[in-house]
Amino acid sequence: MLEDELLKQAQSAIDSQGEVTIDSDIINTDRSFGAFLGGKIAKRYGDRDFKGAVNVNLTGSAGQAFGAMIVEGLNISLVGEANDYVGKGMGGGSISIAPPPGSPFDAGEQSIAGNTCLYGATGGKLFVNGRAGERFAVRNSLAEAVVEGVGDHALEYMTGGCVVCLGSAGRNIAAGMTGGLGYFYDKDNKLAARVNGEIVKLQTVHTKAGKAKLRSMVEEHVQRTGSAFGQTILDNFDTEVENFIMLYPPSEANTPEVTDDAVTEEVEESVTVQAK
Repeated sequence: MLEDELLKQAQSAIDSQGEVTIDSDIINTDRSFGAFLGGKIAKRYGDRDFKGAVNVNLTGSAGQAFGAMIVEGLNISLVGEANDYVGKGMGGGSISIAPPPGSPFDAGEQSIAGNTCLYGATGGKLFVNGRAGERFAVRNSLAEAVVEGVGDHALEYMTGGCVVCLGSAGRNIAAGMTGGLGYFYDKDNKLAARVNGEIVKLQTVHTKAGKAKLRSMVEEHVQRTGSAFGQTILDNFDTEVENFIMLYPPSEANTPEVTDDAVTEEVEESVTVQAK
């Protein structure tokens, strides 16, 4: 198994909470890549207490569940493509996927990640310099992601986290979404007709915190994947931010990203005490 070989290179860094960078090829029979390394880290440190860094740089076509169950400190970069269930159940760490340098296609037109990415994720970050398939971030609870396009049913049953989509999206977006935020690039004004409005609301990105969150996520996306379109957005951010629509459920209505009038529980308690 590929990860057995990579563990030999990573073991010292895991034991000492040090840092190591590993380069390798991957093929589509390498399924659930990252779960084994993540398990070795989690067994000793839990999901978020590993203070080192295991950085794995891969080239090729990854099998199903690429980056599944990874934890904080495990950072996986793939030049190539990945199958369904990228980041399934991930609790921390990061995954980045980008096409090979010199690829002739537009990242926003080509799928390089499969269906059901981030299923049940509870943390971590995913960056895809290309499109992903259907049910992107389904049941995601805390992971953050930037992707350049998605299929149908994105953000389905999402309960937390944040997703930025820099390209077009399919139908039935945000069905059953009860937590978290979604930022969708909507220059052609087609998004509203594709959103399931049973729970979520739509608005422009107009708050200071909302703009800062969007910008920081796109910045990291560019840093990790080399996204050309992401860089264009950053170069013209004051104009391009007007082309984004934010989706939010009622549970996020009082957050700084959604409203400039957000009041935290701590502030409310302080006002109550002073009033007494």
